[in-house]
Amino acid sequence: MLKSPLLYAAANAIGFIFNVLGVLFIMSGNALFVYAMLHYVPAFKGLTMNWIPPVAVGGIQGFVIGVMFMSVYSFASDTLIQAYLVDEDMGRGEG
Repeated sequence: MLKSPLLYAAANAIGFIFNVLGVLFIMSGNALFVYAMLHYVPAFKGLTMNWIPPVAVGGIQGFVIGVMFMSVYSFASDTLIQAYLVDEDMGRGEG
């Protein structure tokens, strides 16, 4: 039986926080990229009357990409953390 259920809960909570922050970072980065393209690239300057709808669409696309990427990252990191905790509980990490 595993001796550290609180460590598993803490690892899950930390993983959730990283997942949310990663999705927000990817979403805002994509929206910022669309905004910069619309304002600073001459080929796209003046293409739209309002910059908010294209940036919102870029943010939604960034959210979808972020959720997909971070779900894979979260699965891999949870697997590594749980494997480490099982190894520590079994006492095999001592040499």
